[in-house]
Amino acid sequence: MKSCDLSSGAAKMALALKQLGIKWEHARETWDDATSRRFHEENIAPLMPEVKQTLEAVGRLAEVLDRAERDVSDSSMF
Repeated sequence: MKSCDLSSGAAKMALALKQLGIKWEHARETWDDATSRRFHEENIAPLMPEVKQTLEAVGRLAEVLDRAERDVSDSSMF
């Protein structure tokens, strides 16, 4: 029995980040002025590495939880 599923949420977050990038590129085709550049610098640009870093952390946490779950399962067999 799986106690925690982090991969589904992480996959949704990764997909949302990808979609944001695609939609932002679309928007830049028609919205290219000082305001759009400032919006990108203040909102989009900082978000991308933060989300990627979060996804990496979630991946590491999922590994730790999986290992802990296996350890608990193994010790309950004795």
